[in-house]
Amino acid sequence: MLKVANVSKRLGDFTINSINLEVDRGQYFIILGPSGTGKTVLLEIIAGFHHPDKGRVYLYDKDITRLPAEARKMGFVYQDYMLFPHMTVKDNILFGAKKCFPLSDALDKMMRLVDILGIAHLLDRFPLTLSGGEQQRVALARVLIIEPTILLLDEPLSSLDPNSKEALQIELKRIHEKFDTTILHITHDFNEAMSLATHVGVMIDGTLAQTGTADEVFNHPKNLDVASFLGIENIIPGQYVDGTFKCSEQLVFPAPPVNGQDFSYIYFSSKDVRLGSQPGACNCFHGVVTGISLQKDFVCLSVDMGHQIKIKLSHREFSDYPLACGSNIDFHIPGSSLGFI
Repeated sequence: MLKVANVSKRLGDFTINSINLEVDRGQYFIILGPSGTGKTVLLEIIAGFHHPDKGRVYLYDKDITRLPAEARKMGFVYQDYMLFPHMTVKDNILFGAKKCFPLSDALDKMMRLVDILGIAHLLDRFPLTLSGGEQQRVALARVLIIEPTILLLDEPLSSLDPNSKEALQIELKRIHEKFDTTILHITHDFNEAMSLATHVGVMIDGTLAQTGTADEVFNHPKNLDVASFLGIENIIPGQYVDGTFKCSEQLVFPAPPVNGQDFSYIYFSSKDVRLGSQPGACNCFHGVVTGISLQKDFVCLSVDMGHQIKIKLSHREFSDYPLACGSNIDFHIPGSSLGFI
């Protein structure tokens, strides 16, 4: 449906480089990345607000690279909503629709939408009297009413409080399913991506470092930059030696080469490490606790075993073990939790 082919753009001192991206109809595609990495610039190129210096943009196999933004029939929602403060909610929603449909049709579409989004009671209000969540629903109604080919969302939940953010996540998922809308959404929030996305891309330093299904990207990062950005705490260098992956004398994993590739790092989530030894099992290790950090939802242990690793425990698990800094600790790592880069 949407194809971005080898797109590059320089804006001042910032550049996005050779971006290749395909979004199929009906996907909820989220691009993750730290602030300042080029996510919004890419979205604005797709929308037609900027022209690329190099590369092409296609929609349904039609080259739209130089097509004006207003001719692309895409819906764009910025993180600050961009509602007209001097217009009522009703007039904001109808602003673009009146150019696309007869007024009676636009009114019918508006009434269906505001009912679905739960904002019918706000039609005569002005944007400055609305909460952040209400403004977001109005902004969504304003773009959905024109029946866009694709919905482009620029950090749509970033300015909301936790309760409003959770409610809007549910709303976006419902919109995606009810309207069969194709959505391209950018954020730096992993929880948003895991909750909403069917597909994910990771953008780092102006390049699209990895794309795939949400499961592929989160569970199988393809390089060190992606793994680090995704917050995988345990990334340990090593090398294959006689059918094992050796990180140190104490840290050796039975791991034959995968598809003949030569990997330089092993990684595993701190949440997948299990306390206690399993006699005869692989990937059983011994270490010394060097730090304990109590968090709201978990306890994080720092453990020295030739390399420093992190182990996350539930508060209940932690209470079952009399651990302190300097304690010896036995643990094992399931083979299914290991990945290689």
